[in-house]
Amino acid sequence: MVVETLLSWAVPAFLFLMTLLLFYLYGSWTHSVWRQVGVPGPQPTAFFGNIKDLARKGVFASLLDWNKAYGKTYGIYMFRRPFLITTDLDILKEVFIKDFNNFTARGNPQPLQEDLMKRSVLLSDGDIWRRQRHTLTPTFSASKLKHMNMFIGRCCTNLVNSLRKSTLGKIPIDVKETFGSFTLDVIAGTGFGFETNCLEEKDNVFLVSVRGLINLSSQFTLAGFVASIFPALEPVLKALGFGTGRSTKKQFGFIVHTIRTAIEERKRETEKGRVDILQLMVDAEASEEDVLANPNEKRLSTEEIVAQGIVLFFAGYETTATTLQYLSYVLALNPDKQEKLHDEIVAAIGDDEPSYENVNSISYLDSCIRETMRCFPPVPMFGRRAIETRTIKGVTIPAGSSVMAAAYALMRDEEYFPEPEKFTPERFEKDSQDQIPTMVREMVFGAGPRQCIGMRLALYEAKMAAVAVIRKFKFVKIKETPDAITYKAGAILSMPTSKILVGTQLRE
Repeated sequence: MVVETLLSWAVPAFLFLMTLLLFYLYGSWTHSVWRQVGVPGPQPTAFFGNIKDLARKGVFASLLDWNKAYGKTYGIYMFRRPFLITTDLDILKEVFIKDFNNFTARGNPQPLQEDLMKRSVLLSDGDIWRRQRHTLTPTFSASKLKHMNMFIGRCCTNLVNSLRKSTLGKIPIDVKETFGSFTLDVIAGTGFGFETNCLEEKDNVFLVSVRGLINLSSQFTLAGFVASIFPALEPVLKALGFGTGRSTKKQFGFIVHTIRTAIEERKRETEKGRVDILQLMVDAEASEEDVLANPNEKRLSTEEIVAQGIVLFFAGYETTATTLQYLSYVLALNPDKQEKLHDEIVAAIGDDEPSYENVNSISYLDSCIRETMRCFPPVPMFGRRAIETRTIKGVTIPAGSSVMAAAYALMRDEEYFPEPEKFTPERFEKDSQDQIPTMVREMVFGAGPRQCIGMRLALYEAKMAAVAVIRKFKFVKIKETPDAITYKAGAILSMPTSKILVGTQLRE
């Protein structure tokens, strides 16, 4: 009787323990990848890998700590997926440029991503990406930017008027909010040909929608954790509506509906001669069947145009707004640099209207913006995923694993940037920047053929805003201005823990 009782308990207990063991093995068996090929790195935990460190300390601090502890190249795990993190330029050149055909896919796919977003040039892969990239590249040429100059200038005038009201009212400037409104106005106009007036309407539906979606996409959700650990459950979670709350889905739907409506209106227009980004995409439109039948032609399907429009809203808003936010902050903390910049702007432009030529002639302005992006890169790391296994500089990169360029750590590397904590625009002046490898100088925009396609527009927009504002105002440090910047621990973009507030003074 006792034996039978023990057996009746032993079998379920054994099955339970075996289930736990299998569950544990599932969550940890991929965590031996880097150890097997001799790559150092922090100890992962089952299921989560090194996500706990990233969530606790943040991506920015973790990259610096790991770089110091393990050197230029080390391996981590995001949940069950292996990532090689490196600042080694030889490895980065091989992955991002020389062997690009084996590393065409982006390295950090987000779980529960909207299916429509996967059709964008940001997330597409292989031949589809190549066709989209070739079709879209002329959209951001210098000649197209010159045509956008008048509208950007009008947005700059609105920005100056908004800052003047705050200055006269002695109201501290929330620089991300202010410049975010400006950049969204610019993107709406240059991208789609309509005016949003976000600088005046703080509760503008475009502004609320884009900010809400960016805040969500830069943070992991509970459903995202589950999908990362159990990828097979992702279709089920998406079907059940997890990962995007009702308000977020409403915001995403609003932006998609707006873009679709704009496309249909363009098709009905008889007026020719528009040069905004939407028109250039509509001119390249073809049916899904034609796109599939002619993969080498510069064509986009309607769904692909919508996807590019969504990316344009998000990327165009976040990158430039973040750069201008930090530029105003570092100028407030470095009044000598600010005055030098002001003097060079006045010398180059005087009372003339800013143009593509005279704005881009101000070398110190370019240096200030690039140094700002070095100090505060909008994205701390980015990567590519290996199609086939490769060995580079003795480091084996298994198929399916990702190689991530630790841009933030590279921008803090004293080998290239002595006293990296200091804001020193002179590093990027002509005589000095030649000592910095080109790949390092351009790293904040990505690397290789998948480098940011909108880089020219982002830089020009930031320069136009800086010229307009610095000609009229001084940024000054006030009691609410932080002495140093810390980042939100769970964020994967450059998001400070608190608002950055600065003061402004009218120039005489």
